[in-house]
Amino acid sequence: MELLKAAAYLVPWLGSKVGKHVAYPFKLSSNIRTLESALEELLARKRDVKTEILNAERENGAPTEQINLWLKEVEAIEQKAEETHQKYQQLCRCIWNISPNLWLNYKISKRAAKKHEEVIILYQKKETIPVIIHMPPPLAQEMPVSSSKSPNLESALQDIRDNAYNIIGIWGMGGIGKTHLLKQINNVLSRDGAFQVVVFVTCSKECYEEKVQNEIINKLALSKDGSMDQKQCTIYNFLKEKSFVLLLDDLWDRVNLDTVGIPDPMEPVHTSKRKIVLTTRSTEVCGQMEVRKKIKVDILNLNDAWSLFIEKVTEETIDSDLIIKEHAVDVVKELGGLPLALITTGRAMRDKTDHYYWEEAIKQLKQTHLDDVEWPHVNQSVFHMLKFSYDSLKNDTLRRCFLHCSLWPEDFSIRKDRLIELWMGLGLIDQPDIQAAYNIGYTYVNNLQSVCLLEEIAMLR
Repeated sequence: MELLKAAAYLVPWLGSKVGKHVAYPFKLSSNIRTLESALEELLARKRDVKTEILNAERENGAPTEQINLWLKEVEAIEQKAEETHQKYQQLCRCIWNISPNLWLNYKISKRAAKKHEEVIILYQKKETIPVIIHMPPPLAQEMPVSSSKSPNLESALQDIRDNAYNIIGIWGMGGIGKTHLLKQINNVLSRDGAFQVVVFVTCSKECYEEKVQNEIINKLALSKDGSMDQKQCTIYNFLKEKSFVLLLDDLWDRVNLDTVGIPDPMEPVHTSKRKIVLTTRSTEVCGQMEVRKKIKVDILNLNDAWSLFIEKVTEETIDSDLIIKEHAVDVVKELGGLPLALITTGRAMRDKTDHYYWEEAIKQLKQTHLDDVEWPHVNQSVFHMLKFSYDSLKNDTLRRCFLHCSLWPEDFSIRKDRLIELWMGLGLIDQPDIQAAYNIGYTYVNNLQSVCLLEEIAMLR
C-alpha cells in the first residue's frame, strides 16, 4: 500500500500515462472537489448569460443559435457531473468500503477528471460565442380598412409629421369615422418608415393602464414576465431610443402613459420622434390627455357620402334599375352623412336589385325611432342603421345568433369556432353531423359580417 502511494507522488515527475492512471484512485476526493469548483464557475457564467438574454429580450434582442446550443451543453455536463458526484457519495456511504476499493475509486476519479476537462473547455468556449442578436423593430400590423379615403387623412398625417405636435387628438361623435381614420394612419405610417415603431391599441370604454400595457407588450413581442412595474421598465427601455407613434383608439377616460411605460412625448429628444395619436368622443378627454392639436371629424358631405355608399352597395346594384338609383339617393340623404351608417346600410342593400326592397328600406329608416336611447356623443343615426341592419337579417335564428354575441365584452376578439359552439349548445344550430353544423355556423358568421354587425378584425383571434 505504501508503495502505491509513493507511486502516486512520483507521477508529476514521471509524466507518463501509466503514472496518471495509477494516481486516479488516490486523487478521488481531490478530483471531485476540483470538478465541483469548476462547475460552480461554469454555472455562474450560465446565470450571467441567461440574465443577459432576459435583458436583451426587453430591448427586442434574441439569443443566438450558438448560445442556445452552449446552454444545452452546459445543462448536459451539469447533469453528468451530478451523476458523478452521486456515485462518489454512494461509495463513501458503503459499509463494506472500510478499506479503499481501488477499482471503484479509479473509475469515479477518472470520470471526475474527464468531466473537469469538459467543464473547462465549455467555460472557455463561451468567450468565442455571440450571445445576442439584435432584431429589427417589429413592423406595425396593417389593419383591414375600407378603400375609401378619409377626407381628414392628409391633414392628420401632416400634423403627425409636424414636430410642433407631439400629442394629437381626433374627436367626434360615435360612428363618424374616427377609427377608420386612425386605421388609415396606422397603415400609411407602417409602410413609409417615418417611425421605427407604430403601435395601434384599442382602448374602449373599460380601459385601464394594465390593459394598454399588455396590448403594447403583445404587439411588440416583448417579455410578458414580471409585475406592472417591470413591464413598465420593459416598454420604456424598448422605446426610449426609438422613433415611435402610439395610436390609441376610442379613449373614454385619461390613461396615465407614464404608468404604462411610454417615454414622455414632450421630453426633448434629438435623435428620435415621439408621437401619441388618440381618438375620442369627447373634447374633455383631449384635455385630460394634454392634447396639443385637436382634429374634429365631421359628417360627410353629400358627394362623399354617395361615393362611400356606392362602394359598399356596388354600382352593379345601383345601375340595375333607375328607380333603385332614385331610392338610393333618398337612403343616403336619410343617413345624414354618417360613415358607419352608410357602410352598414350599403352592405345590407348589396345585391338587392328589386326596387321594392329599396322602398321598404326607406320606409324602415324613416320609421325607426329610438328616442328612449340616451348615449352622449352618439348620433341617433347609428342606432337607426343598427336596427335596420338587424331587421334586415334573413330570419329570427340569425337575429338570435347576433344577440348572443353580447355575451362577450366590447371590442373583444371572438374566436369563430367558440361562437359557433355556443350557438350549437343553445340549440340555434341543430344538425346531427358536426361538420355540417360548423358549416352552417360559418355561414351565419359571414352573414353577420356582410351587414357590418360583426367586424372582420374582431374575428381573427
